[in-house]
Amino acid sequence: MKKMRKLAFLAAMLVGVTGGLMACGNNDGKDVEKNSKELSIAAWAYDTNPEFKATVEAFKKENKGIKIKIVDIAADQYEDKITTMLASGDTTDILAIKDVGSYVNYATKNQLLDLTDTIKGFDQEVMDNYKGNLEGYEMDGKYYAMPFRKDIYMLFYNKKLFDEQNVAYPKDLTWDEYEELAKKLTTEKDGKKVYGTYHHTWYPIAMATAANQTGNSLTEGKYEFAKEYLDRWIRMQDKGYAMDYSSIKTASVTYASQFETEATAMMPMGSFYLGKLMNAVKEGRTNVEWGVTSMPQNEKGEVTTYGGPAGFAVNKGSKNPELAKKFVEFCSGEKGAKAVAEIGMTPAYQSADVMDILYNLEGMPQDEESKKALNPDHNGWEMMPSEDVAELNSMIIEEYDLIMVEDNSVDAGIKALEKRAGEIIK
Repeated sequence: MKKMRKLAFLAAMLVGVTGGLMACGNNDGKDVEKNSKELSIAAWAYDTNPEFKATVEAFKKENKGIKIKIVDIAADQYEDKITTMLASGDTTDILAIKDVGSYVNYATKNQLLDLTDTIKGFDQEVMDNYKGNLEGYEMDGKYYAMPFRKDIYMLFYNKKLFDEQNVAYPKDLTWDEYEELAKKLTTEKDGKKVYGTYHHTWYPIAMATAANQTGNSLTEGKYEFAKEYLDRWIRMQDKGYAMDYSSIKTASVTYASQFETEATAMMPMGSFYLGKLMNAVKEGRTNVEWGVTSMPQNEKGEVTTYGGPAGFAVNKGSKNPELAKKFVEFCSGEKGAKAVAEIGMTPAYQSADVMDILYNLEGMPQDEESKKALNPDHNGWEMMPSEDVAELNSMIIEEYDLIMVEDNSVDAGIKALEKRAGEIIK
């Protein structure tokens, strides 16, 4: 009798287990959590760079059931950390690309998936909408990353400070006119000096602008083209129209603090600042009334400026390369571009529909001059990919620093730049 009861109990248990298995199998595909795929993405300072979250959330919305794991790395440690990760065989699927030097480093070590076929498959309309912004990742006809953002350097200005000096808002400026405006707008207000303009410490603001506006390159080893620009930077800080470089470095001054506290009337800066500035105004952290215009030029006419890309690449060690490629293509394409434009940044893909989103954001200046600043005739690069780019970048940083603190004259600094470049360029 006991044996019979035991067999009945076991039979009931078997039926229950079988029923449970059948229930799990018959879920009409609703068990997304169990069957979903996961992508890991390495990015720098994820919480303070909203373009990452914007693209990730847009991709997740479009691709239900995909899990995203963020590998968040401090900005100043990012390149070194990624280099170490890749060397150790790390399988993080997607890598945010911070600068051209590190991109070249990863690509030449065969650590990134080749995305050339994807890009070569684009029709002409798609290529036109990129406005040449894929070129920053081209290496010998191949591409190992795709940009999702492309900055445009422009001139930000404080309308109230212009109004107080009865000066017309800047438009279609030459560099000589820019310098003269900086002189007029340098004043004292409430016992505090207000500078006519602010030149942040990043060397490309002077030197990449010079290279693009004179038809030269920072990677060719000749730097005489930058002399007039560097002379102007030194002259303006010596005359007090711009805060001097040494003070900026010593006090760790930020470009945002200078502009948002109305300590400067003008400031050349990248379009990545648009969204940050709009948010600062919206959240009440500043009451600055601002506008943007094109970067000053050597002569009136066509506008030439520059900007660096930010992109995504697929780690060649990824365990899920096809899904990773899908993510990179999404972020670089129209849907990812719309997500970037919605937060006030300039995407790499710049169709009319995408740019209309940016133009019409709450807080974005609506005048034609602002739109013109976002549509330069030529928007070049800080540096194009080359095997020497990382070493050249480090060298220029060092020599630019010596010039700007006036330990070296501009002429001596250019000679030092060319001598050291000659030792680097292979």
